[in-house]
Amino acid sequence: MPRIYKLSRTGLKILYKIRHHKGHGIHSPFVFNLVTKVIEEKTPFHVYEDINTLLDPYKSLHLKKYNHLSLRLVNYFKARRILEIGSGYGANTLCLTAPSSSIICTCIETEKKKYSLAQELYKDWNRDITLYTDKQLPVLKEKQDCIFIDLNNFNYLSLDICKYLSDISHEKSFIIIRGIRTNRRNQMLWRGIIDIESRTAVLDMFNIGIIFFDKKLYRWNYQISF
Repeated sequence: MPRIYKLSRTGLKILYKIRHHKGHGIHSPFVFNLVTKVIEEKTPFHVYEDINTLLDPYKSLHLKKYNHLSLRLVNYFKARRILEIGSGYGANTLCLTAPSSSIICTCIETEKKKYSLAQELYKDWNRDITLYTDKQLPVLKEKQDCIFIDLNNFNYLSLDICKYLSDISHEKSFIIIRGIRTNRRNQMLWRGIIDIESRTAVLDMFNIGIIFFDKKLYRWNYQISF
């Protein structure tokens, strides 16, 4: 990676840290509450202990900041139908499904080493989780409340992903995308997805983005510290 690009990324990260920190400068009550009560919330959930117990035998696995955010968002919006594209080793799936035993989660992971370990984790986790291991996105009969896409774990999305996401979303759906600035391809996918006609508010947190479809919200992009 050219040195000038490293510097620009560093500068951009600093910019994101100073913009809208603790909700400053945000005029939308919805986004302000989301930032102060969810994104910047530091209080741990008791269920983290259960998840960490499952992860303990696998020394390379531990919860990261975005895993905590996944749990808080699903809990806050009470999502019950979840699609996770690029599930990796399964740690994030545990967080997405932790808030309720009534959650139905569909996962996609194509790398054998990752999905094999994820399957082991799911066996000891009392949740309704279906894991797909091929590249083709599943046909879902139900609209999804939450869609999590990890672009670092799933490299098979094309620019026509927007139609698929639109078809399985409803007004109260939200999409979390990780890795939006990992590389140029991911940036292009991110720009394409936020052009979905039905989307409203977008939270851009440098390498993680959140997209909403609630018609009560303005179609606006917010740069958030995370």
